[in-house]
Amino acid sequence: MMELGVYTDPLVLAVVFNFYEAVKNLLESGRYDNNLTVDITNGWFGSPIPVYYISRCWEICLGHEFKEPFNQIVKKNYENARHILSLFGKKGIQVKDIPFSEISPACWAFEDESDEEILRGKKKEFISLSIREVDLDLYIAVHKMDFKRAKGLLNQGANPLYKHFDENTSLLDLCGDECCYQATHLAAELIREPDLFINSIDYDEIGNIFRWAANELMWNLLESYRVKNKVQGRNYGKTEI
Repeated sequence: MMELGVYTDPLVLAVVFNFYEAVKNLLESGRYDNNLTVDITNGWFGSPIPVYYISRCWEICLGHEFKEPFNQIVKKNYENARHILSLFGKKGIQVKDIPFSEISPACWAFEDESDEEILRGKKKEFISLSIREVDLDLYIAVHKMDFKRAKGLLNQGANPLYKHFDENTSLLDLCGDECCYQATHLAAELIREPDLFINSIDYDEIGNIFRWAANELMWNLLESYRVKNKVQGRNYGKTEI
């Protein structure tokens, strides 16, 4: 599906730009019946990326309100993404949870980074500074986009507003700021100005969509616990923000 590093395949392009009618016609043609689970990145992202993952990412990214006039563009693309997912469903494709922790552009940490490298120091040294281990582990989980691990740690009382050592940005803001950046500068440009990008979609543009979706989901998870903890009046002690 790739040629000279730029996507030229009609189905990939139609899905990226949420062109519902084009996707519908291509799927009904039967041309892609044996290729719907093919990795469109040729292993570049680590985990296989079938084309329908993109529609699920758009559904995640665009499923809330934005400022006008962008909001009108979002609504159309959001509905089209959902309809496109239904088309894949009719082909027997059931979109499960995307394994963001295995998709390199979605993560803050590189695949081969150790926990010590992510923390930029030994865990025991931070603990000696009265930083809670559960917050250090949450920091690692968020950077790896490990949702199962992050949720478990939050249930144990990890702080969604944790700021690591000498950093000024909380985990919640880390994800939220990335969502804003993608929505105003990177991934969202694909749906703002499709004519400018339709002949230049490459790995980077696809990666931005996954990065936005992963951070959107992680922000939602962290924010849900921030609200819950505020209601419960939870005190985090040393690492409380």
